Amino acid sequence: MPSTATDPAGLLTLIQLSDSALPTGSFSHSFGLESYLERGLVADAEGFAQWLRGYLHQMAFVDALAVRLTAEAARTGDDAGVRRTDHLLHAAAIPRQVRDAGTAMGLRMNRIAQVAFPHATAAARYRDAVEEGACHGHPALVFALVAHDAGLDARTSTTAYLMQLATALTQNAIRAIPLGQDAGQRVLAEARGTIPDIVEVVFTLEEHDLGASAPGLEIAQMQHETQRARMFMS
Repeated sequence: MPSTATDPAGLLTLIQLSDSALPTGSFSHSFGLESYLERGLVADAEGFAQWLRGYLHQMAFVDALAVRLTAEAARTGDDAGVRRTDHLLHAAAIPRQVRDAGTAMGLRMNRIAQVAFPHATAAARYRDAVEEGACHGHPALVFALVAHDAGLDARTSTTAYLMQLATALTQNAIRAIPLGQDAGQRVLAEARGTIPDIVEVVFTLEEHDLGASAPGLEIAQMQHETQRARMFMS
C-alpha cells in the first residue's frame, strides 16, 4: 500500500530528495530565465513570480507528467513504460542546453540514488538501463522511482517534484536578478499555492500530451546558447 508524506520513512526520503542542497547541479541552470533577464523582461520579484508561474504550468506537460507516468509504470512493474517515458521526455527537450542539462542532472541523480537510496530497486533498474545506453537518464524519472521505492504515491511525488523545481529556480533568481531572501520566500509561498492546481492538470493528461510546449520559453532557452554573457549553463 502506498505510503503518504506523513509516513516517517516516506517523509524522510521525500525531504532528502527535495532538498535544495541535493548536489544535482541545478544551481548551474536557469532553464531560460537568464534570457528573460538579459532582455529586461524579468527584473524584480513580481516579474520572476510571473515567469515562475508560467514555467511551472509548462512543466505540467513535461517533467511533472513524466514523474506521474513513471510512478504509475513503476507501480505495475512496467519497466518498458519507464523507458518509453525516458525516450519521450528526451525527445521533447528541443533546446540543446535543456536536453544536455536533463542528461547531466539525470546522471547526478542516478549517482545520488545509488549512494543515498541503495535499496531503491526500481531506481537501480533505471540506472542500469542508462548505463547500458537503453535510456538517456533524467532527474524527473529518478525522483519518481526513488519516491516509488519509498512507497510514495504518484500525486505526492509529482507535487514534491514541482516544489523542488520552484525552490531551485528561486534560489538561482535570488543570485541572478538579484532578489532578497524574503522576496524569494514570498515567491515560493505563491508557488506553493499554485502547484496543487498544476498537479490537478497533470492528472488529467495522457501520455500523448507529454512534450506540449510553450514556444516563448523554448525560444528563450534556444537563445541562451548564443547569449554574450552567461551566469548559467542553460
